[in-house]
Amino acid sequence: MKRALALTFAALIFGVAGLAQISGSWSGKLNILPSVGLVYTELVLNYTVAGFDLSATVYADPDPSSVEFEISGALGPAELSGVMGFDFTAPAYAYTDLSASLDFAGVGLTGKVFHGVYDYGVSYFEGTYYLDWETLCPEQTIGNTLMLYTLEVSVEPISLTTRFLDCCDGIEFFDFTLTLDDISLCCGVTYDMELYFTKAGFEYVRFTADPLFELCCGFSVGVEVEFGVNYKAVTPTFSWGGIEGCVTVWGDVQEKTQEVGIDGWTWWGYKVYCELAECNYIEFVHAFDPANVNPYVGYIFETLTVNDITVQENEYVKLGFCGPACCGGTWSVDVTIIFAADADVDLFFGVTRLLVSTTVPLMDSLSLSVDYGYSVQDGTSLALGWSFSF
Repeated sequence: MKRALALTFAALIFGVAGLAQISGSWSGKLNILPSVGLVYTELVLNYTVAGFDLSATVYADPDPSSVEFEISGALGPAELSGVMGFDFTAPAYAYTDLSASLDFAGVGLTGKVFHGVYDYGVSYFEGTYYLDWETLCPEQTIGNTLMLYTLEVSVEPISLTTRFLDCCDGIEFFDFTLTLDDISLCCGVTYDMELYFTKAGFEYVRFTADPLFELCCGFSVGVEVEFGVNYKAVTPTFSWGGIEGCVTVWGDVQEKTQEVGIDGWTWWGYKVYCELAECNYIEFVHAFDPANVNPYVGYIFETLTVNDITVQENEYVKLGFCGPACCGGTWSVDVTIIFAADADVDLFFGVTRLLVSTTVPLMDSLSLSVDYGYSVQDGTSLALGWSFSF
């Protein structure tokens, strides 16, 4: 099966290359300081043939490297797409992900098939389906496979999703999800419902109304109610349209342990973003809990060691500038200053790192980037990057 799929993709992409117009890009980054070395390089080739978009992507860095083929287009009334990946380091086949969708008389039908090999396809599978491979198929070894079959049926306002799993020991039912969207409650209020089953039985039913009602000044309140096998949870949500996009607050509601209700609010951190002009901005982030804020800011906060003392970063200021460059392009500069929380080590104004990223177009199809960094732990770093399209 793996060989047949590989031959099919290769025939589609390379067998018609002579009839297609080739386009693509080549990008990469090279470390200059503290030592010379490749960060990554990526080559993308695109073809368009008979309404189908075909692409091949080769990615390489010092550790994981991969080759990926993609296809998308229409075959009659059906929309088709597929991805096949290979581990370039082994080398080994990693995964195939195929999808076909069709809309007929207001009914949407989608079928998906994923096939992956442990452990080459784990990263793609978990990043795409948000499932843990080893939980689904425990104790697998190199070369074992996982297959996931998905069938989706939707007709407004109802959507049904059924999935089946195969861990080399036969196909079995995995889970079932029923969702209803924008169901009218009363007074212009709508709610969403989600009912979820697995092969173990009922898991939960969730009702979400957001907004539930609006207060003055653009302030609105929503609520999410979830009933599980042995629990119930009520989660309020708050939004303020008047400052949306300028001030962001991260946190979580603390529920009472002995009774239904809310015990308080845990404030993780906040962000202030102000656009000064087109692509010129200032951004300020303060984290009371860096671990919980990190997923929202690209995991920028790190734990450093300076003179055998642990330093936790919790704050940064970012400035962005841009302007017209040659060939109708735009140059850009981003400056990020990162600070530590109550460090016991002597730091200049609490600064732990300075990051400067610059991009300058040299022509329509070529741009260069320079990334400079300084860290109180690791010293100075410098990297040169490029992006070339054709």
